Amino acid sequence: MSILQATYFDGKLSRPHAVSVVINGGTLKVIGRDINESFDARGVRRSLRVANTPRWLYLPGGGACVTTDNDAVDRMTRDRGYERLLHTWKSRPVFAVIAIALVACAVWLLLDRVVPRVVDYAANHIPVETETALGEQTLSGLEQGFLQPSKLPQARQDALRAKFDAMVKATRDGTRYRLEFRASPVVGPNAFALPSGIIVMTDELVKYSNNDLEVLGVLAHELGHVHHRHTMRRLLEGSATALIIAGITGDVASATSLAAAAPALLLQTKYSRDNEREADRYAIAMMRKANLDPAHLGAFLARMSARDGKRGGVLPPFMSSHPSTEEREALARAGAPAVASSAPADSKSSRNDEAQTALVPEKPKRKATDPVHLGVLALIEQRDIGGLEKLLGGYQQAFEVSEADAGNSKKLEEAFKALDYVPRSAQAVLDEWCKAYPSSYAAHMARATFFYEQGLDARGTAYINETPEENLRSMRFFLDKAQADLERSLTLTTKPYLSHRTLMSLARVGGGRIDAKAHYQAAVKLAPQSIELRMAHMASLEPRWGGSYKAMEAFEKESRAQLTDPKAADRLAARIPAYRAGEFKRKKEYGKALTLFNESIALYEGANALCERAVVQSQLNREIEAMADVNRALARQPFAPWCFDSIVWVARRASNNDEAVAVFNQVIEANPTHGEAFAQRGWRHQQKDKKELAYQDFLAAAMLGDPWGELMAGKYLWAGIGVAQDREAAMVWFRNAAAKGHPDAKLSLKQALEEQAKKK
Repeated sequence: MSILQATYFDGKLSRPHAVSVVINGGTLKVIGRDINESFDARGVRRSLRVANTPRWLYLPGGGACVTTDNDAVDRMTRDRGYERLLHTWKSRPVFAVIAIALVACAVWLLLDRVVPRVVDYAANHIPVETETALGEQTLSGLEQGFLQPSKLPQARQDALRAKFDAMVKATRDGTRYRLEFRASPVVGPNAFALPSGIIVMTDELVKYSNNDLEVLGVLAHELGHVHHRHTMRRLLEGSATALIIAGITGDVASATSLAAAAPALLLQTKYSRDNEREADRYAIAMMRKANLDPAHLGAFLARMSARDGKRGGVLPPFMSSHPSTEEREALARAGAPAVASSAPADSKSSRNDEAQTALVPEKPKRKATDPVHLGVLALIEQRDIGGLEKLLGGYQQAFEVSEADAGNSKKLEEAFKALDYVPRSAQAVLDEWCKAYPSSYAAHMARATFFYEQGLDARGTAYINETPEENLRSMRFFLDKAQADLERSLTLTTKPYLSHRTLMSLARVGGGRIDAKAHYQAAVKLAPQSIELRMAHMASLEPRWGGSYKAMEAFEKESRAQLTDPKAADRLAARIPAYRAGEFKRKKEYGKALTLFNESIALYEGANALCERAVVQSQLNREIEAMADVNRALARQPFAPWCFDSIVWVARRASNNDEAVAVFNQVIEANPTHGEAFAQRGWRHQQKDKKELAYQDFLAAAMLGDPWGELMAGKYLWAGIGVAQDREAAMVWFRNAAAKGHPDAKLSLKQALEEQAKKK
């Protein structure tokens, strides 16, 4: 029998009782004033011994005794083997340190080896709908506190989207993504990936970059995060780490303390650095496949690092969420040689050319219909340099030997217009032609015409103040190359009429009015009766190019005295009221514009003036007259690309479905890349309940990037109208249209997401 002195608590009241604890056989008795209780000793639990701290005996029923007589407790209760071992370890500091180290290693292995594998498996099996909802909710939450609507012009956003789309398509990467623009003075120059493939890029990053290749490099890096599902993995890793720490400390709140959170922070930082390296490698590989120099990404990272350093934002390497800038720059430089190797080996400038031309995605070319143009295109496709020299060189030779300059100068111009339909990939053939025939006027003139047309395509049709800077850079790049070939061509023939004619236009686009006049004076000596030449010079005298109506009228009077064909003089004179009408049209003074267009068309019925007047007629609700002008324009010049937008705009307002469809058919035949024409024809088919035809047109418009076509294709796929129901494909079109700012598409996307959420 053993006896020890203790303090007893009955588990109901906090009042202590002095008692004696007696253990006899299998019974434990608690004896004191007004207390005499017996308990089965096998049901008594004791606290572990820690030095000489008080020991607790936990009694069945909720009571407890506490005593400082540790030795008596050890004698009275059965000594367990594992308790003796723990006591030995705890009583010896060296063993305690070893035990802590073992526990730390076990936790580290769990977090570093087990958690990532479990997270990878989980991330790859999370339903797309769940990740989509999480991405939308995350973006919504950021918009409430950190992000503001983008202030970049829509044209600028569209240009960046087009470039990124072109880069992704060039690499045939199937990763789904959605690019969002936001402003954020708080976040600053940044881009980040959210769950479901949403990539958010701030206005500040676009403004901070030196060129769009840097922007593309950053976006490729973020697409790497999307491709490897880094965001979802990090969310799962963070949750798993927090739960494990809470389990070890026994208190969720303790996981938020600095001591408990520091290991998790360091581990999460390691995950982040690994992810960043993986995304860097992905971006570099993507840029190499798209024939872009990854060094632009390295340059941007270096500049950002220098910026952060000046602002005191540099963290120690082990605390940084990204690899060191030096490491990332070296990685980017290592990727750069592959870009060089894909370019021609004999020309460093060729490599720069490829990188520069990739800045602005190439627009689809119009359909060529003229037999001469089709012949030139066929020879280029066949790489028949001898055939090109014979065909186009023949037109130049005919002009040189002919005295009838008006007819032959027009034929010469029309023949070289075949280069307007040539894609950028044809440059290699033209370079080969110039190399094989270094003294060929036709070769250098053809390449100059090609570069000039590429420059105009890169510039686009928007007003200069709405044109992105990278478009203007690309335009200047191509025009500089065109000028070099044109200046070379001046020395290759005694009659470089077409060179002067093109240099006039080049000077006007570049703002050099004095040069334009000089080239006109040289050209008019070679073709004094060319109305096309005089029309081009008249354009340089327009007020928008720094000229005046007085100068236009004086030139018209001078030309009328020199031209032998009165109708040619009338055509030149018609340009003056047509230009005035255009100014009133822009001011929405449609009555005055109509009067002046009538005056112009009475002098010369040109397709362009008819198209412009059709728009004015439509604005004045004169539908019959407007559609009559459209049909007259198409009859006069069926393939007038500068008219197509006006024609489609007028036809979409027409009340007669059949008449409108006939117009859209003609536009699509002439220009199968006109997305809006397909979309509007699809709408007309829908009005006539031709659902299958409507869907086909909406899909064609969507494939050409028309946002309304994307929306309608999504609606048809969502509801299964005219096509088998495919809601996953519908969501793709909804997202594409919404990303371009289409308000109805944003609403449809929201409704579709809500419907999907309800079904879960």
